[in-house]
Amino acid sequence: MESKIGSVLALISGILTIIVSVILFIVAMLFILAPSILPGKMEGNPVVLGLFLLFGFAVALVIGLIKLWVSRLMKNSETTTKGGIIILVVGIIGGGDLLAIIAGILGIVQGGKVLESVTK
Repeated sequence: MESKIGSVLALISGILTIIVSVILFIVAMLFILAPSILPGKMEGNPVVLGLFLLFGFAVALVIGLIKLWVSRLMKNSETTTKGGIIILVVGIIGGGDLLAIIAGILGIVQGGKVLESVTK
C-alpha cells in the first residue's frame, strides 16, 4: 500500500528545503560580492562567510532533491517502506524536519501493512 499522505508531506518538505537553499544561495552571493559592491571597510571577511553559506546551499539542495526522489518512492507500494526509512533518516539529519519525520513514520507504517498482507 502506497503512502499518499507521506508522499505529499515528503514533497512539501522537499519543496520547502529547495526554497530555503535558493535563499541561502542568494545570501551567499551577496556576501561573496559584497566587497566589490559596497565601498568602504567591512568587519571580518564576508567572502569566507559567503563560501560557508554556499556550502550550506549545496547541502540543502541535495537534501531537498533526495526528499523529492523519496516522495516518488513512497507512491509505489513496493518501495514505500524503503522511502519511509530514507525520508526519516534525511529528516533527522537535515535538522529535525518535522514534515519529513512524519512522512517517514507514515511511510514505514504503510509499508509495514503491505508486508503483513503479503506474509499472511
